[in-house]
Amino acid sequence: MFRCLTVVVLCCLVSVECVSLGGCAKPKNLPDITVRAAHAGELADFRADLGARFTAEQLQPFDTAVQELQLDAMNRGIATADAREQDMLTAVNGKTVHATELLGWTARRNRLLREIAQMTVLLEHNLKLQQQTAATGTPESVTTHLQNVQEILARLHRDLTATDQKLTAWGAPR
Repeated sequence: MFRCLTVVVLCCLVSVECVSLGGCAKPKNLPDITVRAAHAGELADFRADLGARFTAEQLQPFDTAVQELQLDAMNRGIATADAREQDMLTAVNGKTVHATELLGWTARRNRLLREIAQMTVLLEHNLKLQQQTAATGTPESVTTHLQNVQEILARLHRDLTATDQKLTAWGAPR
């Protein structure tokens, strides 16, 4: 009698859990989930749902992609934050999480390449200043600025390498 009651209770618990979770179908893998982002509120609800189902570490690439798409909109001259957000929402709505990540991380790669090019020009300028002032003593401000630019370039190159590795792992075309 006790065993039968235990089995009935367990079956009821499983049934209640299946109903509360929207069925007992196997949950989709994160990359295969379709992004719901017709408007900002829908994306916020979608992200909250993902947050309940996946870890922050699993969601970090998606969050980065969304941010990078807004930065990309800024680079394309979309001035207001609301317009940049709408541009991003239009780009990701209906795509899979994987497609959104590819789109955003490709935008990240392009941004890093632009920043590396800009910093390289600045580095070359500072190296010329250093050469021009070497005989009379390079000002400390030039030396400090040169070191800062070199550190920034090193970080940008590390970020680019990590981004390329992630895109390659995801099978992004080159």
